[in-house]
Amino acid sequence: MNETKRKRSSIPWGLIFNVFIICLTIGLVVFFIFSKDGFIDLLNSGLKINMLWLILALFMHLLNIAIDATVIYLFVRRSTPTFKVREAIVVSMVGQFYCAVTPGASGGQPMQVLTMTRMGVKASNATAALIQKFLVWQFTLTGYSIAAMALRFSMFVQSLDFAMWILTIIGFIGQVLTIVVLLLASFNQKVTTKVIGGIYKLLAKIHLMKNVDEKIRKLEESLTNFHNCNKDLNKDKKLVVEVYVLTFVQLTVLFLIPYCIAKSFGNEGVQMFDMICAQSFVSMVSGLVPMPGGSGAAEYCFSAFFGTVFNEQMIKSAILIWRTITYYLTIIISLPFAGIRKKKALEAIEPETETAGTAAP
Repeated sequence: MNETKRKRSSIPWGLIFNVFIICLTIGLVVFFIFSKDGFIDLLNSGLKINMLWLILALFMHLLNIAIDATVIYLFVRRSTPTFKVREAIVVSMVGQFYCAVTPGASGGQPMQVLTMTRMGVKASNATAALIQKFLVWQFTLTGYSIAAMALRFSMFVQSLDFAMWILTIIGFIGQVLTIVVLLLASFNQKVTTKVIGGIYKLLAKIHLMKNVDEKIRKLEESLTNFHNCNKDLNKDKKLVVEVYVLTFVQLTVLFLIPYCIAKSFGNEGVQMFDMICAQSFVSMVSGLVPMPGGSGAAEYCFSAFFGTVFNEQMIKSAILIWRTITYYLTIIISLPFAGIRKKKALEAIEPETETAGTAAP
């Protein structure tokens, strides 16, 4: 009787959160289109938008996705020679979709692991490849941001208010902590086993987990396989150089999209390198906000960093076009790849180990 009452009175927080995100997204789009100095006002102002630059911006985003698939292929092929390019494209698109629609992009990697297990890739190999890929991304993005700050410090001093400086500092700290945690999980098996094992035992004490000893045993087996994969990956120096170069190019083409938008608005005085530096900080700061696509934070950061590039009549339209190309369009083009067969993927992952997916948090 009490259990029935609890079920009836339980609040569907997941549903409430999803409805909130949908309303927020729709509200932002409507605001940027119909508010004063929004997209409609920009069109009515008679400003001629150069569509060639917008097409180039779209190409930059598609190139970003292509490079992402290439990096996945290079990492996974190391442990699974039968892995194909077209499979890497599917895995990349699955990641693009679930990163876009889940808080903090948390759903991307788990769904990619499930997708790869269906393709015949061991869960531990898939997890190791994706963690390595994420580490490369984090290192490159953080290095990019540090270089941007060092080379264009005066620009940031003039552009950012106190609130944005706080967010920037938090962004840096968050990136560094993420890298430290992932490095620890990737290369120190003893500490990782103790931490996750301690969490398992705590869950057992509060009666949220059973058969803890068996789960810890499977965890140790999974982590051994996972760390062996990491060691093999790092022995391939050529691969390490290739993925870092590709990731640097990937970030650069992403950071060039605001520059293309500025040029499409006829802003001839804009400096390409300044735009790249500013966008590196927008990506770093907004990427740490635990909202799908960094909704709200991404728009605020873009406005703060590019407020001096786009005037009041242009900034809302610039944000709308930027988000459409880099976020809304991503959801649309990756949606057909999102319907993977979860049941088959789970069946493929179970024989290997029950906890393979938790080898890297």
